[in-house]
Amino acid sequence: MRRLSGPLAALWVLSWASAPSVRAQPLATPPAQERGTVLVLIPVQPGRPLFDLFARGVANEFIRTNAPAVLSFEHLYGVSDSRTVADRQIDFVRAKYRDVRIDAIIALAHPQYLQVRERLDLPRTAPLIFIGEQASRRARPPHAAFIDVTDTLVDSWAFMRPLFPRHHHVAVLGGSAPADRMTSRATLAAMRERVGEARVIDLTNLALSEMPARVGRLPADTVLLLDSAVADRTGRPITARSVLATIKPTLRVATLVSNDAMLGEGVLGGTLYRVEDLGTQAARLAARILEGTPPDTVPVQRLAATPIIDARELERLGISESRVPPGTTLLWRHKGLWEAYRAWILGGISVFMLQTALIAGLLAERRRRRATQGALAERLRVQALVAEISTDFANLRSDGLDTRIADSLERLAAALEAEDCALWTLRWGQDRPQRVSGWPDTLGVPEAGSLVEDALLTWARPRLERGEEVQIQDLVEFARDTADAPSRRPGPATWLLLPVRVEAEVIGVLTLRHARAQEWSAPTLVDLRTIGEIIATAFVRKRTDAAMRRQLETLAHVNRVASLGELAASLAHELNQPLAAILSNAEVAQHLLEGHDPPVEELRAIIADVIADDERAGGIIRNMRSMLRRHDIDATPIDVNAVATEITRLVAHDAQLRGGSLDVELGAALPPVTIDAIQLKQVLLNLVVNAVDAMAAIRVRRAVSLSTRASDGGVLIQVRDHGPGIPAHALPRLFDAFFTTKPDGLGVGLAISRSILEAAGGRIRAENMPDGGARFLVWLPGSTATSRAERAAAPATGVTA
Repeated sequence: MRRLSGPLAALWVLSWASAPSVRAQPLATPPAQERGTVLVLIPVQPGRPLFDLFARGVANEFIRTNAPAVLSFEHLYGVSDSRTVADRQIDFVRAKYRDVRIDAIIALAHPQYLQVRERLDLPRTAPLIFIGEQASRRARPPHAAFIDVTDTLVDSWAFMRPLFPRHHHVAVLGGSAPADRMTSRATLAAMRERVGEARVIDLTNLALSEMPARVGRLPADTVLLLDSAVADRTGRPITARSVLATIKPTLRVATLVSNDAMLGEGVLGGTLYRVEDLGTQAARLAARILEGTPPDTVPVQRLAATPIIDARELERLGISESRVPPGTTLLWRHKGLWEAYRAWILGGISVFMLQTALIAGLLAERRRRRATQGALAERLRVQALVAEISTDFANLRSDGLDTRIADSLERLAAALEAEDCALWTLRWGQDRPQRVSGWPDTLGVPEAGSLVEDALLTWARPRLERGEEVQIQDLVEFARDTADAPSRRPGPATWLLLPVRVEAEVIGVLTLRHARAQEWSAPTLVDLRTIGEIIATAFVRKRTDAAMRRQLETLAHVNRVASLGELAASLAHELNQPLAAILSNAEVAQHLLEGHDPPVEELRAIIADVIADDERAGGIIRNMRSMLRRHDIDATPIDVNAVATEITRLVAHDAQLRGGSLDVELGAALPPVTIDAIQLKQVLLNLVVNAVDAMAAIRVRRAVSLSTRASDGGVLIQVRDHGPGIPAHALPRLFDAFFTTKPDGLGVGLAISRSILEAAGGRIRAENMPDGGARFLVWLPGSTATSRAERAAAPATGVTA
């Protein structure tokens, strides 16, 4: 046999590392039928660092020792595989190796590998080499050898403790699978014993979507231990690598792991076991067994951990390298300039002394060129910003204007390297200017800069009213002409006060402040004026949209009052029933009390009936009052069936008075939906009353149906009538404001209903039915933790009634 070496060996290793199962053998080997196969089982897919590092270690050791066997790699029992997928993998591997002689099995980490010989119908005498954390604690099957990888998270923390403050917090982030919980409990118990209960943060048993927010809220002095992760709290399969990828955007603290497969991904490191060394040790043990050593006689082997730290993380966390424990390997360490280029620096100093005169001339030329380039670059930045801001505001919704205005001012300050950029409204007469948005945000904070701007705007008011920009290179002129200057004068600054117009009227001022002398060219002022007018127009649009929203709120309240007014007869009937029952019970009680020996138990029952009827009447009145009064939106998870039942009580009698009926079919096990209860009542009331009105023109089958059922993770509500249907020309405009098919309708009910539903993440549509009549379909999303978080983060766009 001959050993592969040099480029040929490297090419051979790359050939098997890209496929789930590839045969690999040295050159000039005996015929294949004389050589057995060593089956290597890895629970992660090829291309993952854990697979590639472990496979590389096994293959390199087999090449080095010219082991008399063929390597075959298989991905089996992946941590994210379902039982069905795992069974298919077993069937595939069993068929693939049915006629292959297996001399040994190397199995990494997954506990199912302890029974893999039985599952694959392999001889029980085939040697099994199992590698896993705390492997020595497991029952050792016959003909098996173990390599124990000790859980190193607690040891990592203990070894790396000099890096962190003395009284720091420790957080343990792990999965929710049984194996995860067992591992995390041990880690949490060990850390609580060492640092105390109060400084240990338990981040186990979380959903994957909850982890970034929880990690982002950790105290700055926290050390995060990334523990075992197989599944999250929802049962979703996960891995430690997927957890790290999810939390990385919010990760701001030192993170320790147990192996080197995730180094370079944003973790600090720790006392780690090298996955490639693990593969090398497994291959070395397999070679001993292939040479005749019985696996049962081999004692449990252990892999020593190696302290490794990502030096880039030290720099990001602000930890000095001088605090790194001795013996630690620093990866990706940036050498200091003197350390890396000492000889070159000494030579450069010598050359520099000879070329000083030439460099001085070049620097002077460079300053002139940079001044020209700076002016051009500033103009290009401002022009690009004009285009970007104009595009941003083109189709922006009104609820996002505040954020966009502040963002635009910040970007303008960055483009011009200004220390302050703000938009002010000018209030003439006795009122003073008001800062409405700016960067840095100083709203409500009486800082010296804001006070100076206030006084400057008051002083420059006449010129600004005429549309003139005001440039101030220092405050000497301002201090001489006005007594409004604050007592604590700021440092040197250059000011630009630029009036902004909307439809030829000056409505505000754009202010810019530089800490150094600054001159603005005429083209730049034109561009700045354009930006200011875009932002000012957006501000005016916001005020207009707010006024329109208030009008829509009033219309919603009027619509609800009008709908209840139409149901006056039904409400009177609903109240008459409990009142009549109260009267009847009171008369009976009075009659019984006139007797010589009144029956006490019967009187108690009568009083209980009176109380119940009174509460029923009170509930009807409270429900009606809640529908009539104006209130702030309170979107909370509610039961759709309960709301539908209340609406049915209001409308059922009205339908009977009109000679019709109201059929209700409520679905079971509906998820709650997040919406304001009064607003949902208004939507259903509009739809049911419209359906009852649609039945007035027909004489037969005056039936309206209201049904609910679960659909697509939410609730589907259907209101169906058997009237003449909706005219075809009216369907596209049915939900437009002030469009109606009723002679006496306002045309706002359906438009308001659509606004309410869309603000809650729902939708509504109408359609004619083939057998006559029309139906309205309303869908609302279910109230899950994720959807609630998304709605909380989104701007509110609902209608306040």
